[in-house]
Amino acid sequence: MTGVSELRRVRVVSAAPDHIRVSVFGGRTQLDIALPLDVPVSGFVPEVARLISSRDAEEDSKDERRTFWVLSRFHSGAELRPEQTLRDAGVVNGELLRLTPRQALTPPTLYDDVVDAVGRLNKSAYAAWDSVSARWMAFAGVHLASLAMVYCLIAPTGTVNRYLIVGVAGAVVLALIGGATMAHRSYGLHDVAAALGWAAIPITAGIAFAVLGQYGYSGLAAACGSVSVLCAVYDRVIGTGRWAYLAAALTFGLVAVVLVARALHARADIVTVTGAVVATLGCLVVRRLTSRLGRFETPTVTVETKREDWDFENPFEPSAATDNGDSGTAMPTAEAVWNRAKSASVTRAGLLTGLAAAAAVCVTLLLRTVVDWPAVVFALAVAAALALRSRTFHSWFERAAVAIPAVVVLVSTCVTAQNGSAPMPLAALGVLLAVAVGAACAGLMMPTYGAPRRVDTLLSYAEYLAVGSLIPLVLWVVGVYQRLGI
Repeated sequence: MTGVSELRRVRVVSAAPDHIRVSVFGGRTQLDIALPLDVPVSGFVPEVARLISSRDAEEDSKDERRTFWVLSRFHSGAELRPEQTLRDAGVVNGELLRLTPRQALTPPTLYDDVVDAVGRLNKSAYAAWDSVSARWMAFAGVHLASLAMVYCLIAPTGTVNRYLIVGVAGAVVLALIGGATMAHRSYGLHDVAAALGWAAIPITAGIAFAVLGQYGYSGLAAACGSVSVLCAVYDRVIGTGRWAYLAAALTFGLVAVVLVARALHARADIVTVTGAVVATLGCLVVRRLTSRLGRFETPTVTVETKREDWDFENPFEPSAATDNGDSGTAMPTAEAVWNRAKSASVTRAGLLTGLAAAAAVCVTLLLRTVVDWPAVVFALAVAAALALRSRTFHSWFERAAVAIPAVVVLVSTCVTAQNGSAPMPLAALGVLLAVAVGAACAGLMMPTYGAPRRVDTLLSYAEYLAVGSLIPLVLWVVGVYQRLGI
């Protein structure tokens, strides 16, 4: 205790290396982690790569063995060598790094069997072709075959051949509906069931029109009504793919009403413009009518106020409040909320598709009856109302359900206007060109977060004018202004 060794200062160095906090970006993951300064990069990169790849899609085992990870700076892109430490590389606290996978070169494989070599080489050469691609190709083939069957049904043939084709088409419809029902009910293949069930809709319509289309407007109305009812039956039997069945049932139902009015010898222009206006205005109220589909019941919990009786109750017996079936004991899960919102969006898209398609059919029937300025202007107003309404919906599915029929109405109107008197063809071509240029400019210059506030306000006023002009244009089409001498 009397020596000088007690006066010396001993510096104790920890065995753990110094750490700095950095942010590592890899794939779609940002990892904020503390990394050692004096450990080589190759010492901690595998663990960081494992943490990042746990959130990404799983890769094939062979590709994973041939993949190595490279750590680099985020801004400059300079790579850090595996034997280099973060201190030697000059990495400071809070710096941004990037971890990217690289594909290692492998020597060519020697095969003893020629067939095995050809099979493996074909698989590697066409790596994008997998089970998902084969399934989508099968879906496309089924729908193309259904369209070919529809062409055979509506093509002019002999009576004997027609009934033979109708019988074959009926068997195909039964096979498609049976396969779709089995795929959904027994195997849980929702996409397969939807594809097979949707392919049966055009064949069903072709059968109905081939059998009943020869009886005039009454037969066409009966055909549309039968297709509408059968679509509802398909939805109940199969249990999935509601969007197409709902849209088809609504479209054919509204067209059936129009054809019934024509069978009762009503004027074609009055019937078609009325149907178009009703369908267009129906698209405006779909959101309000379906606003409660994606909601759950508000939780209610019973509150007991007689607290003086609690002292004499058995705490081990269930209380009276737990016996009541209040909604507070059955809160919906996140998955249930997502499923309810998705189902409401699909139902809303089906209603919009059916109404917008019915409006397009009514406008097409109007233009087939007469091609003059009132009919063309009314058709353009319907297209504008539908197109401007599509921007108010949130999901792309709902926007496409209204925007695509609007584009169809616009194009068909401009094409039909080429048969009108001058200067109608030139004006229709100018409208089509202006819409195309405006859509291209909007797609190129529109910011990602949406339209600016002034542009959105301008579009709202344009939608208000388009919808408000429908009724005056209807009076112009049916000739009310001419009778009043205006």
